[in-house]
Amino acid sequence: MKKIIGIIVGVVCVIIGIFIMVSHFNAQKTQTEETTAKVIRIDSEVETDSDGFDTRWYYPVVEYTVDGKKYETRLTNSGSTNSTEYKEGQEVTIQYNPDKPEKLSKKGDNGGLFGGIFFIAFGIIAVVASILGKF
Repeated sequence: MKKIIGIIVGVVCVIIGIFIMVSHFNAQKTQTEETTAKVIRIDSEVETDSDGFDTRWYYPVVEYTVDGKKYETRLTNSGSTNSTEYKEGQEVTIQYNPDKPEKLSKKGDNGGLFGGIFFIAFGIIAVVASILGKF
């Protein structure tokens, strides 16, 4: 039974990793324009894990203009537990989708790529370990 659960967990992780990477590459393909955005504030949220431990996450909210229209968006993929990573007034280069300018990411953000690789690697290790009886 443990072997089957390990294989299922591994396969699910591989599928999640593939989904994350496809999303990352789709964003890279559609976010073809770039501009400079200004951090106008830092939002924060507290996340509580299953042990009751709280982690505070900080998200920069940026403002930028495309074709004369102002946009204000949270850089969700740029969340950090470090409150000093971004400062109000700081400028960041973003990439956005010209058809949907509210869809953006920080230029050079490879979090989706690394996250996808991590999930795929973990999934493969879980499947192999389960088959070999090590998990």
